Amino acid sequence: MNAMSAISIRGRMHFMVFTESFDAKVMCRFLDRLVGHFDHKVHLIVDRHSAHRSKTVRAWLADHHDQIELHFPPSYSPELNPTGWSTPT
Repeated sequence: MNAMSAISIRGRMHFMVFTESFDAKVMCRFLDRLVGHFDHKVHLIVDRHSAHRSKTVRAWLADHHDQIELHFPPSYSPELNPTGWSTPT
């Protein structure tokens, strides 16, 4: 079993459980379900997983540009990752 989720700014959780491997097809299915829950444009922050950047997902996003936009954090910025910070001893 696998799961993916998104949390709205109001704290509402949207999730999907799936049995297959995560790929672009699964991502598009999740995005389709996600935009169906909102009557305004969704801004989704995602990591740089290959499925998120695939041609299939980019094509889906082009067809739904008025409903959703993906945002990618910088590929490497340890200063923005608080769990990666070390404290002096």
